[in-house]
Amino acid sequence: MASSPPLVACVLLAAVVFTAVAPPPAGAVCVPRNGKAAPGKPGMSPAPPKKLTPAPPTTPPPKAKPILPGPGGDLVKALCAKTDYPVVCQMTVVPPPAAGAAAKLDATAVLRLAMGAVRAKAAAAKKAAGALAADARTPALAKPVLRDCMDSYDDIAYSLDEADKAMAAGDKDTTGTMLDTARTDVDTCDQGFEERDGDIPPLMSKQDAELAKLASNCIAIAVAAGLRSSS
Repeated sequence: MASSPPLVACVLLAAVVFTAVAPPPAGAVCVPRNGKAAPGKPGMSPAPPKKLTPAPPTTPPPKAKPILPGPGGDLVKALCAKTDYPVVCQMTVVPPPAAGAAAKLDATAVLRLAMGAVRAKAAAAKKAAGALAADARTPALAKPVLRDCMDSYDDIAYSLDEADKAMAAGDKDTTGTMLDTARTDVDTCDQGFEERDGDIPPLMSKQDAELAKLASNCIAIAVAAGLRSSS
């Protein structure tokens, strides 16, 4: 028939146009203009970058706290601060080395420790006076005075014992009186040398000066702690 060739031509033309505009197959890969293919497997989008989880902040180790003295140590320091010789007080009023003993101290125990320091010093002074009295090189005029000093050191110990008993009984008046007496007993030794009008040197002046400070501290601690009457 005369009309067949044009019909065939139209069908072929439509096939060409359809092929030109049809989308590429699913497995096709689009290549960028720069000629480099995207990384990864063909047909798959690149995986999104992984989010980095920040490391937890490091906490610095706690600072070591300074070791503070226990309640007993604080009380000793506080009461010694009320004395005329706080350094001497803290050096001589030392809690016993037993574990936890410092935490159990009260004002009465602190005063007893101070009184114990006086007793120990008086005993040492008595021993020194006895050695001088027995020494052949000691001036003859000094020997009776030294023996009197030994008696006065015994009196100190006696006065402290009486103060301790009164304190245990809650007798503030007697406690104060006996502490004052112990302080006066300290001066008795030096007065014996002074009465010799300078004929002999005060051989026990060093010991008596130390005893005077310790006995004075006892009085001040008793006042600060309310263990003796205020009068």
